[in-house]
Amino acid sequence: DARSPTREPLARVQYLDIKTYLVGDILTKVDRASMAHALEVREPLLDHKLVEWASRLPASLKLQGGEGKYVFKKAMEPYLPNDILYRKKMGFAIPLASWFRGPLKEKVRSAILGPVLAQTGYFNADYLRELVDQHQSGLRDYSTPLWTLLMFESFLRLNGGEHEQLEP
Repeated sequence: DARSPTREPLARVQYLDIKTYLVGDILTKVDRASMAHALEVREPLLDHKLVEWASRLPASLKLQGGEGKYVFKKAMEPYLPNDILYRKKMGFAIPLASWFRGPLKEKVRSAILGPVLAQTGYFNADYLRELVDQHQSGLRDYSTPLWTLLMFESFLRLNGGEHEQLEP
């Protein structure tokens, strides 16, 4: 069912997360990573009875003082150290920032400052150079716009760079 079974805002967001982000992103990544290493992975906290029970909890037990999973963390305190329970989420982020400063440094520089993007007429070459320089020097993290530019450059290169000039 594509509709949330509740009108409570936090529960609706969690329902959306389960139906989209969890299934389409997180569980897919876990599945691929585990299969690549011949591991059989289980997600005991996603047992349908536990998820249904947790979804019926009031928001005050799910989120308190900005701390998510409040009731779960309180229940686990006798079993896990606080530095594990209350540490910052780690997630599955790809380390683009460090890759663009390290092993992909020259690829980023040559693609973004090369002829393909320049020939579009869409970009200010000085600004692109500043973006790359500031990121690669560690001054700023521009990994997201650099990734977008890399994908656009790759798209243009693979599709012959054919485009219509946009009118201002």
